[in-house]
Amino acid sequence: MPVCEPAKRLPEQSKTENGFFQSAIHLAELHNLTLSDVSGYAYPYNILLAHREIRTKLNRQPYETELLITETGKDRQVALATEQVYEVGNQLYYIPVIPLYRFLRKRENRRCSALLLAVMSYLYREAGVPYYRDEGWFMYDEYDMNKECFLECLRENPDDYEEDISDTLRNDICGDIMQRKLYNPYHLQHLGENIARFKPANPFEEECQLIAQDTLSLFHDFPKCSIFQNIAPPDEYDDNDDIPTPETYIAFIGDGKGWVYENIERSVNDYLGNYSQMALPCRTQVFDGTDNEVKNLEFEYRLFEIIENLCNILFDLP
Repeated sequence: MPVCEPAKRLPEQSKTENGFFQSAIHLAELHNLTLSDVSGYAYPYNILLAHREIRTKLNRQPYETELLITETGKDRQVALATEQVYEVGNQLYYIPVIPLYRFLRKRENRRCSALLLAVMSYLYREAGVPYYRDEGWFMYDEYDMNKECFLECLRENPDDYEEDISDTLRNDICGDIMQRKLYNPYHLQHLGENIARFKPANPFEEECQLIAQDTLSLFHDFPKCSIFQNIAPPDEYDDNDDIPTPETYIAFIGDGKGWVYENIERSVNDYLGNYSQMALPCRTQVFDGTDNEVKNLEFEYRLFEIIENLCNILFDLP
């Protein structure tokens, strides 16, 4: 999208003002904003004031938004556009499944387990979070390469890796068991009923109930949305080389501790360290009068919050 840049002379006043303020009216209607009258100010100060006010009011809303001035259509009409990017920083959104596998084995945990299983089932079946036992995904390859290196070391020094054998087998076997559970639609289908019957008895159970409620609400509000739906294609980045996609920083993994996890985490960090940027959720909307609803990253913001809260719960499970 071409963004207006500084020039040696001002663009033609009438065309610029007409396009800008028509676009501003459309944006204000969709975002339910009340804008000040700047008609008494000279050009281009009137546009500067309006742009600053809109930008300020947009960023009072829940999600950080960049306000751009662009040109659109064959006649290169001036228009406003918004852009939202979900910045993940250096965080890895890795969801361990083995802690829940252990938690499921105790009968007294079955009520909380049902809620957490449904949350994870939603993330796997509906939101499209990659699973480390599914071939073709980045994390599958990481575990596979780690296993190959381990087997090579095992052949050379079989007596030094007895504990690591158990860790490797546990990630494979427990991962397959949990994958079948997450793929089963039963847990998500009955999530509403389980929430209605659930009576939390302590702060931990309250956390489980809250994350289940948030997940069910997100599923109802965005029934066909996935984590990959608003990822900017590679040609929109400055560097045309391949860049890390979301599957590198968001995935289901086996355990969140142990020899295998430490190796995987180190390998991923080394890989990501080779890049200055990653493919991130990004959404742009041009206010040229063609849209009748706001386009933003509400789904992504809510989804990543659920994943972060879920990881906090899983890593703290006994």
